[in-house]
Amino acid sequence: MRGILKDLQRILEAVPEAETRGFVEAIRDANRVFMYGLGRSGLVARMFGMRLVQLDRDATIVGDTTTPAIRKGDLLIQCSRTGRSPILHHIVKLAHREKARVAAVVGRPEVLKADLVVRLPLEAAKSETAQPMGSLFEQALLLYLDHVVLLLMAELNKTVEDMERIHSNLP
Repeated sequence: MRGILKDLQRILEAVPEAETRGFVEAIRDANRVFMYGLGRSGLVARMFGMRLVQLDRDATIVGDTTTPAIRKGDLLIQCSRTGRSPILHHIVKLAHREKARVAAVVGRPEVLKADLVVRLPLEAAKSETAQPMGSLFEQALLLYLDHVVLLLMAELNKTVEDMERIHSNLP
């Protein structure tokens, strides 16, 4: 367990503060936020989308049946460790075609043509733990996005109580 925690700490401490500040500002300034990711990264993206809704942001998950059309002034957030999947590139092209901004939280920054990139530098972990497949990225992604939620709470002057009032009250 300590090895995992040390790896995550090293990764998260290596993310430049300027990237995080730009990411927070992009979310704050967006008309609407669209979340997208595949597999387990997609599950973490969905969790972040839920928190954005609880922060009273207009946020949606790409691919849900209620997802509206993306437009200029909106922000697409892609979450991907490798960014290799052709569908990720297709979604970025569609968002750019509509003049929306694209942010990517990735393990490899060179793969997606995003307007704003936050890179979670997995190499900073020094491979203390041999976790399977993309586990280290997904864990770092979850913690990083929860950190962004805390920054947004301060930026938007929201409290936990404000968020709880917006939390789903349907079973």
